[in-house]
Amino acid sequence: MNNALLASIREADGRYLTDAELRPFNTMMDAFQVRMTLYNQIRDHGKELVLNALRRLMQTPHRQVVQEHGQQCQRDMLFTLEYVSKGILLQDEDGFMEEYLVWMQNIIRAFHHQNACVAAYRMLKEEVRTTLPSDQSNLMMIYLDKLTEALDTGL
Repeated sequence: MNNALLASIREADGRYLTDAELRPFNTMMDAFQVRMTLYNQIRDHGKELVLNALRRLMQTPHRQVVQEHGQQCQRDMLFTLEYVSKGILLQDEDGFMEEYLVWMQNIIRAFHHQNACVAAYRMLKEEVRTTLPSDQSNLMMIYLDKLTEALDTGL
């Protein structure tokens, strides 16, 4: 559950939430079916999205990185999709940023493959954009845009 909603619940200790405080829950519930469908899509087709993105990356100057580190790239991108899908399901962009994005940014910079990773995640964004329905794709872009921005320029 997203941090803002949890904060509302904590602040209402000893009382019921007001109608205004309940509005974010209603909004979350209205969008939940799309989020659940997208979560299932990522779970069921994430590997295909990642492999297609890496195939696209092979056509770029980053070909050697894929050849040398393809298995690690695939593993990391699938791990990223897992975190993205959990963030989407819980409507928790802040949690994604705090729990995953900062860590990922530090790891990528430490290994000095930042440019290749940014390119790989841009390819993944393109796969998502061309493969998934627009309502699902738009949700994914929120997270993937933050990821590529963090890897490219920092938080």
